[in-house]
Amino acid sequence: MAKQLYSEYESVSVPGHPMPIQKTGGFVGKPRIVMNYVLIRWPNGRPCNLVNFWIAEFCASTGARDSAQVMAALITHFIRYCFVKSVHFKDFSEAHFDEFTEQLVQETVSTLTGTRPKRNNNRTRLIQHTTLNFLYWITTKHPSIAERPLVGTEHSGANIIVSFEINSKTKRSYMDHPSLVAPVPYNDDKVAIDEHTIQKIQNEIFRKRDWDELPARSRLKSISDFELYDANCVYLYERRMFTIRMMKLTGLRPEELFDLDLQLNQNVSDNLEIVIHTKKRGTPAPVRRFKVNVASARQFKVYVDARQAHIDFLHNRGFFCTQPTNIFMGEHGGSLKKESITKEFDRLCKSAGLTNIRVCLSMFRHRFVTRQINIRLEAKFNKNPRLREGWTPTLRDDICGEVARLTGHSDPASLFHYFHAEFKALTSSSSYSSLLEAQDELDSVKDTLTALEHKAKLQKTDLSAEIQNLKAMAEKLEMSLSSSEFAANQ
Repeated sequence: MAKQLYSEYESVSVPGHPMPIQKTGGFVGKPRIVMNYVLIRWPNGRPCNLVNFWIAEFCASTGARDSAQVMAALITHFIRYCFVKSVHFKDFSEAHFDEFTEQLVQETVSTLTGTRPKRNNNRTRLIQHTTLNFLYWITTKHPSIAERPLVGTEHSGANIIVSFEINSKTKRSYMDHPSLVAPVPYNDDKVAIDEHTIQKIQNEIFRKRDWDELPARSRLKSISDFELYDANCVYLYERRMFTIRMMKLTGLRPEELFDLDLQLNQNVSDNLEIVIHTKKRGTPAPVRRFKVNVASARQFKVYVDARQAHIDFLHNRGFFCTQPTNIFMGEHGGSLKKESITKEFDRLCKSAGLTNIRVCLSMFRHRFVTRQINIRLEAKFNKNPRLREGWTPTLRDDICGEVARLTGHSDPASLFHYFHAEFKALTSSSSYSSLLEAQDELDSVKDTLTALEHKAKLQKTDLSAEIQNLKAMAEKLEMSLSSSEFAANQ
C-alpha cells in the first residue's frame, strides 16, 4: 500500500497581507487563520512546495473540511508519477499525460475473487482534471517557471493542448482533452436510504448498548471500572441515535452535522430552529436556520442533556474534559474527528449485516431531498391540478429553489434530477404520494416502538401494553402499505 503523501491540519496560522507602519515606514505581517489546511510532500518526504502553494489557495477559499483532502488525494497520483519518472512539472508533456492516463487505467488490485481495476473511469477522470487544473494554475499564476505554457489552447505553444467547454447543466467552464477517459454512470448514485435499513442500524445501535447482547470481549472491558464503562456506553448510544435522527430530520451534509456549534444550538427547544453552518459555500461558512417542530426539538435536547450528563460524570470521576465547541465529542470528553463519525457509521452497518448493499450517511441527504420535493409537488398539484399535465421550468425552479435553501445547495440546478424523478413518480401513479405518506407514518410508529423497547429493556420498566399497541398499529400500517403497493403495481 502506497504511503499517504499529505497531512491534514484543523487550522494553521499563515502570514497575511503586510501592514504598513507609519512611524518607521516599515511593514508588519498580520497572520490569518486558515481552517482545514493540507500539506503535501514528495514520496521521499521533502515538501512539494508548488503543489502546497496551489492547494493553500483552495484551502483559504473554502470552509469545506473534505474538499481540500479530496484534492490532495487526487493530485498525489500525479506527484508519484513525476517522482518515479523523474519528470519536472515544467517538462510534463502530452506524451507524459498519455502515459500517466494509461497507468491509471491499467492499475489493478487483488481481491478474494481475483483482480479488478483499482479505480473506475469517473475516478480516473477526476485525477486527470485535477492534474490539468494544477498545471494550468502554474501557467497562469507562475508563468516564469517554464519557458512555454504548460497547458493552453491551440496555437498557444503549450505543452498540453486543451479546449475550454461549458457544462450545459452547471454553466461552468471546464477543460477538455482527447485523452480524458469517458465517464461512466454512477452505480446507485443519489439513492435514498430506505426505512428497513434505518431500522436495522437503529437496532444495532441498541444491541451495542444492551448488556445481555454484548460479546465476551466487550464485557471484559467493564471489569476494571464498570461504572465508567456503562457511562461511556450510555453516551455512545445517545450520540449514535442522535446522528441517525439528525440525518433523517435535516438531510445535513455529514460534515455539517459534525460541525454543529453547541453554543449556537443551546436553545433549540425555545427557538424551534437548528443553526447550521453551510459547507462548500466559501469562508466564513454562511449560516442557515432550520425550523423544527416541538417533538424534534425535544429529541435534540435529549442528546445535549446526555452530553452534559456525561461531562459531569467524567468531572466527578476526576477526568479532564476539553469539551469541544461542536456538538460531538469523544466518549472521554475530548475532541472527535469527523472521520470518526463516518467510520463508526460504517462499522454499525457492517455489524448490522448491511454488507451487500451500499449504505452511507449521504443517503440520508438524498432521502431528505426526495421527500421535500415530493411535499412541495403535492402542495402545487392540490392547488392547481393542471400542473400534473407536464412540468414547467417555473415549477421546477420554484420547488428546487425552496429545497436548496433547506439543504444549503448553492445552485438549485443540482436538485433538478430529484425533481424530475419525483414528478414522474407522482404523475405516473396516483397512489405514489399516499404510499409515501403511509411509509412516513409507519416510519414514525417504528421509531417510537424502537425507543420504547429500548427504554423498557434498559430501565427494566414494564411498557408491554404500550409496546403491544404500537406493534399492532405498525402491523396494520404494514398490511395497508403492502396492499396499496400490490394494487399500484397491477
